[in-house]
This record gives sequence, structure tokens and C-alpha cells, in this order.
Amino acid sequence: MSGGAERRWSRLRRALGAEPAAAPAPEPDGAPVGPTAIGPALDALVARARRNRRPRGEDPDYDLVADHFDDVAYLLQVPQIQGRADVDPVAHFLDQGADAVGQPDVSFSTKSYVERHPRIARSGRAPYVEWLREGRAAGRVGDPAPRIDRTAALLGLEPADLVERLADTRADLQQRLRHGVLGEMIAKAAQIEPMIAATWPETTRPKVAPLVPGPTLDQMAVLDDCHRAAGHRRARVVIAINRPRWGGGRRIEGHVAHALAETIDPADIVVVHTDETGRTPPGRFPEGVREVDFAAAATRLGPAAAQRTLVELLRSFRADTILVVNSLLLYDAMASYGQALAQTERIVPVFFCNEQDEVGRWYGFPLRNLYRTWELTAGVVTDSEHFADWLQETYQVPPDQRDRFHVLRAPADPTIPVAAAPSTDPTRRPTVFWAGRWDRQKRIDVVLATARALPEVDFRMWGESLLAADHALADIPDNVRLQGPYAHFGDLDLSEADLWLYTSAWDGVPSLLLEVAMTGLPIVATVVGGTGEIVSAADGWPIDEAGDPAAYVTAIREILADPTAARRRGLALRERVLAERTTVAYAEDVRRLLLRDTPRDSQGGAER
Repeated sequence: MSGGAERRWSRLRRALGAEPAAAPAPEPDGAPVGPTAIGPALDALVARARRNRRPRGEDPDYDLVADHFDDVAYLLQVPQIQGRADVDPVAHFLDQGADAVGQPDVSFSTKSYVERHPRIARSGRAPYVEWLREGRAAGRVGDPAPRIDRTAALLGLEPADLVERLADTRADLQQRLRHGVLGEMIAKAAQIEPMIAATWPETTRPKVAPLVPGPTLDQMAVLDDCHRAAGHRRARVVIAINRPRWGGGRRIEGHVAHALAETIDPADIVVVHTDETGRTPPGRFPEGVREVDFAAAATRLGPAAAQRTLVELLRSFRADTILVVNSLLLYDAMASYGQALAQTERIVPVFFCNEQDEVGRWYGFPLRNLYRTWELTAGVVTDSEHFADWLQETYQVPPDQRDRFHVLRAPADPTIPVAAAPSTDPTRRPTVFWAGRWDRQKRIDVVLATARALPEVDFRMWGESLLAADHALADIPDNVRLQGPYAHFGDLDLSEADLWLYTSAWDGVPSLLLEVAMTGLPIVATVVGGTGEIVSAADGWPIDEAGDPAAYVTAIREILADPTAARRRGLALRERVLAERTTVAYAEDVRRLLLRDTPRDSQGGAER
């Protein structure tokens, strides 16, 4: 056995409280069993049962089972036979066949063996006999512990080695319970509280953690899978995000990772997808960032077990900071584990704008979680000055605590090229580009109404529904082309566009608008939430009334009437945004917020 496997096994033994114990000298077949801590009444029943055994030589299967039979355990497990003076527990067990409830061996389970090897139940031979004669030598597992193979892999053992060690551990425990100090303690306790004696039958089925029923083993397997994916390394920053989000833009998780990668090794950044599995769009993270698909690994876990396991996973990275981006599972876990998690981890949630339902009621991560987690966090991040002010006013944050709000102004990407002007061919139809989710927030109805009012203009729309799977578009005008989602913003041929239309009813600072601003395209956009931090009247066409298609029609016609002047305004927007949103300033804000400068302790974690 390797040194690592030996250490892991030793930890399991210590958790059980195992102590070295010398086994008593084996008793000859048929001899009375020595006194046990269980008491003289049980000892007498065992002695009587042994006297009732059949003479050897009559039945080879009977003799084989008798040589390995634990009368103490069987009589405790099958109390209905205790009062029968002529009972032979060995014969009684063999008569039950594959339906046996009582077990003759602390490290064998008829039920488990039959479940692992269903053909045994159809063979007609008692499963325990088959195991003793053939199964054990063939490597078939009869141990009562669940998921032997998976646990052996976790511990770095071969399954047969784990089974052997489990058997040794249980035998040692049985010896201590029946003939050692541990049993004496239970017996003395039963003299004070007689109901304690009712637990003796349970001692015949000892469970060795983590090989116990329940979610523990699955939780360990999830942790192992996740750390394998993470390369068994700790992290400086962990980003807990609900899912790999749609679109090719970096979004805040990508911007943060790229900013950190200028200072630390990208491999010191771990992104954990907590709620939904999926594939991250290429380029979102710098090469070397580790991604862990917790959602895929934890499919066997129920909600409570998944919450506990996620908390343990995050703590195990010993990161400087855990950045939380829309992780529903982590927010739910903080209701139970938030106080404990905050004792060792710096938790920084990111809050974007809220959402609105069909009847106008607001909901979302900020409304649900800001007040619940405020005392547990080291600060709060938004992407918008407007939203930060709204949160502070709505929740009446005291002035001396407002410095806990941090606005990370997403940087502009100067590598996005200026789009070529569209063709001046007089037969070409003007074209408007639009992209976003097919949801209430993006006001697709306004886009379609605008298109109907401009039949001489083509509208090309990219996107997919994320919040409303049953959302359907009806009565699509002939001048609207539905394109589906795109993989990356750079995949669009912007030389075909005369302008970009953005119709959101509420918003933060959209990554999409930052990308479009770099192209020099004229932008017609609703001024709502953080969109006004990008588009202004000096270099764009801001619309104050989100529900009025006429305002969008007027702006579009103005752009098409003088495309040269519109392009100059679009290029002015690019220059202003580049000056206001630099990667240098963003990286400095991210490093100051998320990285600790304190030294690491001897275990590799940051000093707390």
C-alpha cells in the first residue's frame, strides 16, 4: 500500500476510535463462548445454540458456514429465535437462503452480495456458501459497505485491500465491544440507563465511515472529482458562478480573470460552475485558468448535500477571495453555512440589475441576497454606478459602510476593430443589428414594432431565450431575420450594419454595448440603469422611453439620413469609452479588491 493510502486509511481508523487489541485465543467448535460484556443471559443462549449444531460430516455446506458463524451476532439480529430451546442458528440461516436478514459474519451481507451479483440468488445455493466456496477467491465482494470500488479509488486502495482492512477493523471493534474496555463501558452505562442495552444489536452491524448509507460517500466522490479537475492545487481567487453564460464576451468573470492574470499565475484562478453544466465560450478566460464543473459532478446529491459539499470545496481551495456571480446554490448554502464560511473566507458577491416578472414585480439576486449576506461579506461588487447608488438608497446603507460597495467598470477592448462602412450600392437595403435574450427585459415587442414602422429597413436579430423557455415570437415582419445565437461577437459581419439597436427595459452596464461601442457603429439605445454610463446624447442616440417605438424610428431615420455624420458620432463614442474604461485602471481595482498581500501560512493558506 502506498504511503498516501496508508495515511488515509489511518485517518478513517482514528475517526472510528480504533485502538490496538489482541484477539482472544480461538475457541474450538462447539465450546462455550467466554463471557461477553453483553451479559450472561446472551452467553447462555449462545452456548445452547452451539450445543444444538449438527454433527460434523453430514453436510459440507453446513460445516463450512458453521466454521465462520457468529452466533452472538445472529441471535441479537434475529430475536424471534432466542426463546426456542432447540434452535440451531446455522440451520435457521441456511433455510432463509437469499432472503436471510440476520447475518453470520460482520463483514458479509446477503442483501449486498445478491445486489452486486444477482445470478447468485438464482443458483439455489445460499449466497454465503457460494461466497465462502468460490466468490471470495474470485474477488467477488460480499462486504456490507456501499460503493466499495468508488471508495477504494478515493483512498488509493485496491477494492480487495479495502475489503480486507474493513474486515480487520470490524473484527477489532467486535473484540473490544464484547471482551474489551469499550464493552465494559457500555455495560456499566446500561446499569444506569437500561435502554442503552437495547443498542447491542446495532453493534453487530458496525459502520465504518465514510462507507455508510447516506450522502457522505457521494459528497466525498464529488470533492474528489472536482479536485481532480482542478489539478489538486489551491487557488488565490475562486469565482463561483451559476453557469457558463451565453455569448462570446468576457463578462465580469472573464474581465476579472484577465485582470488578475496580469499579476498572478492564471492557474491560481479557479472558476466553479455551481448550478448548471455547460461549455465556456472560447476566450472568456485566459489560458491556464482552471474550471470545475461542480454542477455536473454533484448530480447525485440532493440540495442539502450539494450545499454542504460546495461549501467544503470552496473552503478547501484556501483562496484569498471567493467572488460570487449569480450562484444560487452558494447563496442558498449561506443560509446554513454562511457564518462558518465567513470565519475563514473572504466572500465578495457581484450583483447585477434585478429582473421583473410579467405583472411588474421585481425579483433577482440583489433583492433576495444583499440583506441576507451583508454581514457575511467583505464587500459587494456591481458593474454600474447607477445600481450601486440604488442599492445604497434602497437598503439605507449607513454612510460609514458605503465604502464596502465597489464598482468594477468593465474595461473597453481596444482590440475590437472599427467596423467597415456598409456598401453605398443604391440597391442595398439599410440594415439594423440587434442581439440579446428573447425575454421581457429586452423588449422584443418594441423591436418588432419598430421594424413594422420601417418596412424599407432590414432587421437582423441574434439571441435565444434563457428566462422563458416557452417564449414564442409571433407575427414576425417580413423585414426581420432571426439569426439564433452567435458564438462570439467577432463572428458578426458588422460591415453589413448601418447601426445597432438596443431596447432593454432595465439593465446594468451591458457587455454587448461595450463591444458595439468599440466598432464605431452608431448606437440607438434605451437609457435605463447603467446603459447611460455608455451611451450619451453627444456620441449616441439615447432613448428615454423604452416602450415607445416611435422614438426608435425617429433615431434610426436620423442615422440613415446622414450616415457620415452618424459614423463620426459613433467613432467619438469609441474614443470616449476607451479613455474612461482602461484595462490598467480595471486591473488595479480588481487586484486591490480580491488579492491579499499577507504572507501564506505553513499549510499554504493565507493568514486569516
